[in-house]
Order: sequence, then C-alpha cells, then structure tokens
Amino acid sequence: MALQITLPSVLIAVRFVMAFIALNLIVVFGRMIKVSDGEGGSRPLVRFSLKGKPLKYVILLALFQPILYFLCESYGIVYTSSAFAGTIIAIIPIGGIIFDVLIMHSKVRMRQIVCAVMSAVGVAITTVGAEGMKSSFLGLLILLGAVAAGSLFYVFSKKSGDDYNPLEQTYVMFALGSLVYTVFALIQCHGQYQELIIAALGEPKFIIAVLYLSVVSSVTAFIFLNYGTVRVTVSEASIFANLTTVISIIAGVVFLHEIFTPFQIVGAVIIIISVFFANR
Repeated sequence: MALQITLPSVLIAVRFVMAFIALNLIVVFGRMIKVSDGEGGSRPLVRFSLKGKPLKYVILLALFQPILYFLCESYGIVYTSSAFAGTIIAIIPIGGIIFDVLIMHSKVRMRQIVCAVMSAVGVAITTVGAEGMKSSFLGLLILLGAVAAGSLFYVFSKKSGDDYNPLEQTYVMFALGSLVYTVFALIQCHGQYQELIIAALGEPKFIIAVLYLSVVSSVTAFIFLNYGTVRVTVSEASIFANLTTVISIIAGVVFLHEIFTPFQIVGAVIIIISVFFANR
C-alpha cells in the first residue's frame, strides 16, 4: 500500500526512522515507570544499557539484518521476478541449518533438514501461476546474498543475546538501519525531495501503512524474534521465516482482495506442516 505512493528506498528509510523513534520512546518511558523488584524495592519497567558491552556480535547482527538483507532483497527483485525472488529467499531455513552446524556447532536432525527443504518447496508451490519465473545470474547472486544475510541474522541474534537483551539488540539494529537507509534514500531522491519524500509524508494512507510497518512489523516483531532466537536453536528459529509467505497470502486476500489460488492453499499447508514438524 505504501509503495503505491513513493519509492522503496523512501519507504524503508521512513520505516526505520519511525521504528528508531518508537524504540527511544520505549526506552525513555520504560525507565520512568517503576515496578516492584520482588524484594521490597523497585526497578525501571525497561532494562536498557549499552554501556561497556562488547560490540562485535551486535554490530554483525545489524549489518546482516536489516542492512545487507534489505539491500540484497530489494535489488535482487530488480533483476528477477518477485516469484523467483520469493522462492530463493525461502531457502533461508536451509542456510540457517548450515550456519547452525558450521558456526554454532549444533546437532541437526534429518527431520529438520527435510522439513526445511519442504517448507521451501511449499513457498515455490505458492508462486505457481504467478508472474513468470524471470531470473538472471546477477539477480541470483544478489538474492543468495540475501539468503546468507537472513540466515546469519539468526546466528548473531543468538550470539549477541548473551550480552544484550532483545530491546537492546533491536535498538542497535534500527539505529544503524535508520542511518544507512536515510542516507541511501536522500542520495536516490536527490533533486526530487518534494515529490518523493515530502509529498509521501503528507499522505495519510502512507503514514498509516508506515506506522504499522515500523511499530508492529519492525519494533514489536524484531523484539519478539530476538527474544525467541536466544531460546531455541538457529535451525528451529530460521524455519519460521517461511510462515511469512502464509501470512502474506492471507493478508493479500483480506486487505488487497487478491485471489486465493488452489496452489497457494497447497503451498501454505505444506509450509505450516513443515514448520510444525521441524520444531516438534
């Protein structure tokens, strides 16, 4: 809905800036509100401190997601079709398993591997009957970069979770993301700030869409995601990525009045079953 009004770079920049503002409000008001500490005293509702903590893993977390992932995904779609891009992005759970074994040294069951492959097949099935599977070698390479970045996000979310809580992880991610994408959008919109940025910010439809994308899809979702990733293996966490395809299909039917095809139904069922048994 928001992309009907402006460029993807402007949308992403505004989304990340608004998300970063929302995170700062959470930190400020969360520190002001006091709750019982269970020992007769009180503590701030929100625990937040970046002081003295190691930066290596949390910077890598922000580098891979949102910076590299969003860039690779956006430009990968330029050189391929959205159907092809969606199918390639669906192999993130397979990448998650590979990095889980290589970096985290986790033990992965054959059932999890089979379920990860089947979830990717489920995503591919949902694209049957969609636009042609246009691809190019450059587009494929860029999309594989998105897959690597998306997979490594789960690894470094887990590693940085040893020192940072989910709010702190998300804060660093969106601080760097908002900086990088604001610069990117300003460069791309040079000479057209009025038409592409100012005009978009004056559209209620755009503001409502971006508020949802920033507060719900970004702040809330990534806090939950960083919280959950620390508590399960990378292989278990990454396969949930393909559930976004199921949600996107349902949202398309409900909000954009798109047609729910038989292939989408079959693909969605395969994805849900795969995610269930991978974690079962």
